[in-house]
Amino acid sequence: MSVSDLNESSISDLFEEHMKNPNILMIGTTVATGFEWEAIDECREKLQKHLRVVKGRGKVYFNIDWDQFAKVQEMRSIDNIYIVADTARYSFGQSKESKKADLELFVDSVNKSTNLSKGLDAWKRATNFKGKLYPTIEEYNVAKEQALAAKTEVSEIDNEKKEEEEPKSESKEKDAPDARKKKKRGQDPSESKEDDILKYRVTCERTGEHSFESNDVAKVVGGELQEKYHWIVDLCTYHLEIVCKLMQNFMLTHLRVTHESKHRRNIENFGPTTLRSTICYNLLRLAHPKPGDLIVDPMCGGGSIPIEAALAYPQSHVLCGDNHPKAVNRAQSNASVVGCEVGLVQWNASKLPFKDSFVDIIVTDMPFGKRSGTKSDNRVLYKQFLLELGRVVKLSSGRIVLLTYDRNSFKQALQTAGDLFWVKKTVGANIGGLQAVVYVLSRTHVSHHDFKPRVVKQYNRPKA
Repeated sequence: MSVSDLNESSISDLFEEHMKNPNILMIGTTVATGFEWEAIDECREKLQKHLRVVKGRGKVYFNIDWDQFAKVQEMRSIDNIYIVADTARYSFGQSKESKKADLELFVDSVNKSTNLSKGLDAWKRATNFKGKLYPTIEEYNVAKEQALAAKTEVSEIDNEKKEEEEPKSESKEKDAPDARKKKKRGQDPSESKEDDILKYRVTCERTGEHSFESNDVAKVVGGELQEKYHWIVDLCTYHLEIVCKLMQNFMLTHLRVTHESKHRRNIENFGPTTLRSTICYNLLRLAHPKPGDLIVDPMCGGGSIPIEAALAYPQSHVLCGDNHPKAVNRAQSNASVVGCEVGLVQWNASKLPFKDSFVDIIVTDMPFGKRSGTKSDNRVLYKQFLLELGRVVKLSSGRIVLLTYDRNSFKQALQTAGDLFWVKKTVGANIGGLQAVVYVLSRTHVSHHDFKPRVVKQYNRPKA
């Protein structure tokens, strides 16, 4: 993210308002890149109609009254929630030799101007952390000794387990994955005890040219915060993650509120192409569901989209299906876990069991030709699928939202479908590192029976 993606003056204005008013909090949220406007619309829909929002690439910032925070936590379009606790601007050197002096700027900033008190108090209330935010040096020393003793005990147990294991050859040991390694997610702050001293870690996300690396910033800032607040550094079982987002010379200090990303809701049984729940919600928003609408996902996979539809739009009717029996079983299992009712059928997406002009909304994640399907298959499937949608979707009022990576196959299919659809909008989106596109279509008034598919000629390049 560059400075042009996130307006520094607008961010500074929000933070200034946050500091002046004790009841105002500055909130930062992350959203899947490409769906920022859906998140902004949800903010204004659920919080305040004319809410001032600053948009960045994959990020949205705004101020709220404290009593609105529960509504922020209920938002479905965003992945993570942060409280913005501090901002700072630095004058870094322009050469690699300035690294030591540049890092010293962070030391001075933390010691002289950084004040996280308001953000920390809000974080404690938001996460229901029961421990000590401001321990004494004596309490810190006791907690540090206990943490060191616990670490030593764990290390001894690990050594004993290693000795009991059958020795492996050196080559196998290098190739074998360590089964004990777990993803570092910290611990839920709400499960803390009153005598717990805050455990924390600092991470840095950096863009721009600097004399230092992101890890350098995290180490320096983390060390100075420990001296200032007497917290316990713990990279694995931390209560609080402090995220420093450095953009060129401007840094925002975030306190993570969400212990786990909100996109992990709903799904227990993941498939090879399971879509994030937050992305599913944003796709559904693009279709503008209304009470009583029939929402259909013809290629449901593990059921991410229909489950989110059933939970987010309970006044709509949701049906879904897939041609693979394992996908149908997985979707049924996921729906059962969250306790939502979704009509589920095994079917062929090119021959859907609906009457003509019957469905209000189609939302689906089409085969990308990367992790599932192939592009040669897509060229045939996409055409058949679009023509079938032209048959089952309601004339004039039907809405279709399709996510794909395979733009060429989709464009050819759209040429074939001709006058059956209007392309209302396209949205570029980052899906698991792939640059995908969302097509938002509306059904025209042209009857499927009167429509004749266009013949798209394929021209082969002459051989050299």
